[in-house]
Amino acid sequence: MNNTRSILASLLICSLAFAAAPILRAETPPDQIKAAGAIPLTTDLLDKMDAFIKTLGANDDAKKELNTASSDPSITPENWGSSITAKCPKVAALFKSSGISADDFGKAIFAIMAVSMSEDLAKSEDKTVKANADFMAANKDRAEKTFGNFMQLSMPASP
Repeated sequence: MNNTRSILASLLICSLAFAAAPILRAETPPDQIKAAGAIPLTTDLLDKMDAFIKTLGANDDAKKELNTASSDPSITPENWGSSITAKCPKVAALFKSSGISADDFGKAIFAIMAVSMSEDLAKSEDKTVKANADFMAANKDRAEKTFGNFMQLSMPASP
């Protein structure tokens, strides 16, 4: 339960940082731009992410494994995928069976979050960032649902 809260707190802090940064600074922070363009967002990618989330949601041991590993403060957006693959064999197997790597899943989650937090990215000169902003505009509900379903996995069960 404590690990679940750690994951949720980490993602919430990251979300707040992404949200507050444009307000505090005139331009989008480089880390947010990097996250926004780390992987091209596609419906096929969302399908694979959804398949992983569904299988993870049905596997309490894998969820516990992921929650434990995600509470490690040394895990960053850049090393999330490799860290999860190395520390979570049950989760790694679920990624493999879902047709997506932990690295691609992590990049996609952080890209969705980064693009959602800044309207400026739609004007980016980086082709992948702009394409991701356009993709999010066209698929906002779907991408937010995928993101929300993943976040829901880290929340404690309601009594």
